[in-house]
Amino acid sequence: MLGGHLWIFSGALQQAPRWVEAGGLIDVKSSTGQFVARGYYNPQTDIAIRILTHDPEEEIDAEFLRRRIRSAVALRRVFDPDITNAYRLIQSEGDGLPGLVVDRYADVLVAQVHTLGMERLWPLLLPPLLEETGAKGIVLRNDSQSRRREGLAVEEPVVVAGEVPEKVLVRENGVQFEVDPREGQKTGFFLDQRDKREALRKYTHGKRVLNCFSYTGGFSVYAALADPETHTASVDVSAPAMEAARQHFLLNDLDPGKHAFIVADVFDYLEEARRRDEQFDVVILDPPAFAKTQSARSQALKAYRRLNTLGMQVLRAGGILLSCSCSGVVGMDDLLGAISMSAQRLHRSVQLLESYTHSLDHPINLAMPETAYLKAVFCRVE
Repeated sequence: MLGGHLWIFSGALQQAPRWVEAGGLIDVKSSTGQFVARGYYNPQTDIAIRILTHDPEEEIDAEFLRRRIRSAVALRRVFDPDITNAYRLIQSEGDGLPGLVVDRYADVLVAQVHTLGMERLWPLLLPPLLEETGAKGIVLRNDSQSRRREGLAVEEPVVVAGEVPEKVLVRENGVQFEVDPREGQKTGFFLDQRDKREALRKYTHGKRVLNCFSYTGGFSVYAALADPETHTASVDVSAPAMEAARQHFLLNDLDPGKHAFIVADVFDYLEEARRRDEQFDVVILDPPAFAKTQSARSQALKAYRRLNTLGMQVLRAGGILLSCSCSGVVGMDDLLGAISMSAQRLHRSVQLLESYTHSLDHPINLAMPETAYLKAVFCRVE
């Protein structure tokens, strides 16, 4: 914690602060009585205190929250809104506001509150979010199951400020997408893959591209835009996601009739494609998190090995594999190890071409490497 970490676990407390109500603010002092930090407290969770400041003179009030929001907004000014107007605005600990995530889609903000302490601060957050961003509407999506661990209710999405349309048209690297801020996965779109989607373009000219766990076809649209001769096949278990993917092709003046949209379990599809001896030039594996807790890590690693083995079996010699993991308990070395083991099993060699983690709108507090979750690698498989 003295090194800048923002969590204090319950086992590290010499004395449980029973005089502070759950979610309330508290000062943390050393065994000698010296001020260490100020944060909010929840006795129901392993992470008992989440730090907001290490400055004893800094009060946690409306002005404090405004300063943090203003700092987050300043960082995102690197985005030209004429090219990219969809990005993460506030990344929890990465922006000094643990428990809060806010994504921006054009003039709409979608907020998620994950912790009890941040829930208590929420009324103070609403005015500066509107005023510092100029947003025309805010949706509060407290529908994450992770809230239960904090003793919070899982709620239906609700518009808490201004007006929010059912669908919001956004730009990402000049590519257009339509986002559902109320019902879409996460907050409506997978913003953390923006730079990987852009990086994919150079590999897909005139190629056959398989996009697994494609959701609404983000990677597929980027791939298809690279070359009129590129053919993409998008696979996802969600029929509504596949319909949205078709609409994204139309939105970007691409003919969806020249591409495939397949509603299927990805593992089943890959098994069947292997039996058909079907081959692709580029295979994208971007699954949901296989492990959200340390206890699930072992099973997750097995799943990554199986998935990458199946992906390589439908990848032609010399083809490009983009393999991703958003499991926080699975590190980059774990992902590379799974890919290497899959290649060894198939007697194939792999060249690591590029590796990615988070883009700049998903900053990580350097003192908290465990909050990094995203890994993506481009490999050539011989």
